[in-house]
Amino acid sequence: MCTSFRVTATDGAVVVGRTMEFPNAMATKLTVLPRAYQGTGTGKHGSGMKWTSAYGVVGMDAFGRPGTMTDAMNERGLYAGLLYMPGFCEYTSAEDRDPASLLSIIDTVAYVLGVSATVEEATATMSRATVWPYVFGAFGFAPPAHLVLHDASGKSAVIEWRNGEMTVFDNPIGVACNWPHLDWHLTNLRNYINLSDRNPAAITIDGVELGAMGQGPGMNGLPGDSSSPSRFVRAAAFVASLRPVATGQEMEETALHILNNFDIPQGFIRDNDDPAHDDHTLWSSIANLTQLRYIVRTYDNPVPQLIELGHVDFSGPGPREAALPRNAFAPLAV
Repeated sequence: MCTSFRVTATDGAVVVGRTMEFPNAMATKLTVLPRAYQGTGTGKHGSGMKWTSAYGVVGMDAFGRPGTMTDAMNERGLYAGLLYMPGFCEYTSAEDRDPASLLSIIDTVAYVLGVSATVEEATATMSRATVWPYVFGAFGFAPPAHLVLHDASGKSAVIEWRNGEMTVFDNPIGVACNWPHLDWHLTNLRNYINLSDRNPAAITIDGVELGAMGQGPGMNGLPGDSSSPSRFVRAAAFVASLRPVATGQEMEETALHILNNFDIPQGFIRDNDDPAHDDHTLWSSIANLTQLRYIVRTYDNPVPQLIELGHVDFSGPGPREAALPRNAFAPLAV
């Protein structure tokens, strides 16, 4: 479960917001990958694609593996994130493919951000790789996901795998969720073109005037559940209805308020009676691609933590990880 969106300030700053839902925290830490990071993809019989990063990267890793990133941005203002996509993801077979082209889906974020500065470069970079169905040990199967891309120019794309082939979709509205494929979500929006950010005008029936009951009924019918199609429609509505926001840092605050509408507490989504299986919002991130600011907050600490990429040392010898602070409710002296 994930929700992702792109918003743009009046001054041209591009900001990306994203939530990450999963039943457990995946041992996630904030991670820095330096320039000249030596990346190695997962091959069928050992190592696959190899690359040397040109750009430093900051983001969230998973399962204690610094190169296994699910959400990150680089110092050129390119963003990449993985969104879960079960039932609609069919990777390319590794058979008859160059072993040096092989990547697992969990390698792709570090790969594209290490060697690409724009969405156009990232999609070209991915065209040289073969993402194959590597069975990741923590899952016991190949994690089904699509790759969401945004850059500082405002361009967005989503890379998906259908019938064993990689497909690149331009994403003009900049919203992405989980399943099904992006083109289905864009078609589904047609079912909601009656929604409006305006309060409806009063009507008269047999001399009786009927006015709106309070504020907000123009969005009557906006889906409120946490399914992927509903979250996509809701995110698109929030993005489309924003008043102009002047600056990138003000847009970060706006993105935080949008994210609040997709924050899922444990127990609201239940797969069975075991609370360990409840999807909930583990963390949310905001990536200011223009001013190079990465912001993250977690389930047990909703206070946003800011990393300014311009102040990060990307010349270090290897990846660095940091646990995010907990215990948000510190005593306040009054």
